[in-house]
Amino acid sequence: MTNVEELYVCKICGNAVEVVVGGAGILVCCGQPMELVEDDDE
Repeated sequence: MTNVEELYVCKICGNAVEVVVGGAGILVCCGQPMELVEDDDE
């Protein structure tokens, strides 16, 4: 499940996605699941 304002990145090509509408499922790029970028400020 994705949540609003989360940032995901593709480890293969470097594409990045910021979620503006959360929902079920996973984000996929280059045939692989994208990885959530953790916020170090929290």
